[in-house]
Amino acid sequence: MNRVVRALTSRSCAVSRGERVLRGVIAVFLAAFAASNLENLWCAIPAGICATFLAIGAVTGWCPTDLFSRSALETEPNVLGYPEARRQLLG
Repeated sequence: MNRVVRALTSRSCAVSRGERVLRGVIAVFLAAFAASNLENLWCAIPAGICATFLAIGAVTGWCPTDLFSRSALETEPNVLGYPEARRQLLG
């Protein structure tokens, strides 16, 4: 497995089929709520955006919270020379 595949699979947060199905069902209800509130755009637009993110997460397993996470860059060695937790400690 190359680095890109490992990075993408390690960042997925909905790994089980049940969680993904639940996200899909919630996305459908949230999209229906957004469509029923088209008179109030201040309510319909955020609900539609959330429904879109949930649907994408249900299909791909991607977490919308990954938009706010920092990328795990290679850490520099600390002053004492002890291995960092992000690096492979054994092997």
